Amino acid sequence: MDKIEIVIVTGMSGAGKTTAMAAFENMAYCCIDNYPIALLGVFSEFLKDNTNYQRIAMAVSLADAPKAIRFLNNVDWLNVSVVFLDCDDNIILKRYKETRRTHPILISNKASTLVEAIEYERKLARPISKEANMVIDTTHLKGNKFQQLLENQFNHQSIDPFRISFVSFGYKHGIPKDADLLFDVRFLPNPFYIEELRNLTGNDKEVYDYVIDKPETQVFIQKMTNLLDYLLEEYDKEGKTHVVIGIGCTGGQHRSVSLTNYFADHYSQKYHVHRLHRDAVH
Repeated sequence: MDKIEIVIVTGMSGAGKTTAMAAFENMAYCCIDNYPIALLGVFSEFLKDNTNYQRIAMAVSLADAPKAIRFLNNVDWLNVSVVFLDCDDNIILKRYKETRRTHPILISNKASTLVEAIEYERKLARPISKEANMVIDTTHLKGNKFQQLLENQFNHQSIDPFRISFVSFGYKHGIPKDADLLFDVRFLPNPFYIEELRNLTGNDKEVYDYVIDKPETQVFIQKMTNLLDYLLEEYDKEGKTHVVIGIGCTGGQHRSVSLTNYFADHYSQKYHVHRLHRDAVH
């Protein structure tokens, strides 16, 4: 029998599990929230005998995640992926204050303040994030781009063993924390200072051509391609399943977007690639 795909969604409370589960629901996954860990044996046997459920997303708390991951990974007919959601502590604080929801660690009386609750979860999170197939930092991600990232990764029938995400960003908005590799392209000529290009982005042909055709860019592309050709092959051999490559300029509109598009197009000929323009206006 074909293996049933299960995606375990876990991470810091306030990092976006609800948004993630909405994205999986839109992709026609069967979505389960806070299923009792003690009943996973019954659940896995049910799946074995029921062909109606081939793709399942399961939201699991950090406290329950280790047991859930360990148990489900030992079930022969399941193909398990783990998505870990992270977020800056200050943003989590802000989100809880805005929504006026109570942090689950406070509900369980394992902390007396919101700050203590976040610190408690952070300790639980470290070993789990290392086991995850995909780590997403939602600090600077708007809801639609967050969902787009998940759809690019999981809206398919089979899991590709090796995936690459190219992410453009602006340094003034902060670096993507989930990036494995970061490239700073602020040294390249900036279209921002050309009036007719200022309000466009690297998704527009005029800006793309301006950036890519510069001699400095051509030299950079050659050197970065040589490096990535080597690194990606080694990552794939080593068994890494997902590589996030961040390309940053000042505002995340022109140079980083152009080069992200270039490299995403180039490497999509060999690998499963998706791109995300985190800060671009269009």
